[in-house]
Amino acid sequence: MHPLTAFFNARFGRHSAARALLLPLAALSLLSLSACAVTTAGAVYGLVEGSSLNQTGKTASDHLISTITGEDCNILRYQKTGTYCLSSAQLAEMAAAEKRDNAGYCYRHLAQVVCYTEPDPDASGETLVH
Repeated sequence: MHPLTAFFNARFGRHSAARALLLPLAALSLLSLSACAVTTAGAVYGLVEGSSLNQTGKTASDHLISTITGEDCNILRYQKTGTYCLSSAQLAEMAAAEKRDNAGYCYRHLAQVVCYTEPDPDASGETLVH
């Protein structure tokens, strides 16, 4: 499902009046433009989206939806992970995981932390750090 479809379904429901008005109004606005204006509008839209993506890593639409929802929304993340918007808590959790020095299975052992790429079968759950 496209992230914008998921966004509108979450905000307005699948069959709400606001959603029912949105598509016809968008179609009507496109039909009211001449063919040259449609291509010009499309070119301007592409330029704005592309410039925003190049400078910030997010499209202008991503910035707009992030402002509306209060979450961090990103189409590139959606293409990689399937998650379009993340809350502040989810972003903090991801940042903490990236900054973690020790990767893998880490255990307390003789006043230090020892890490392995695979779980240690001899270690207990009490010594597991992360």
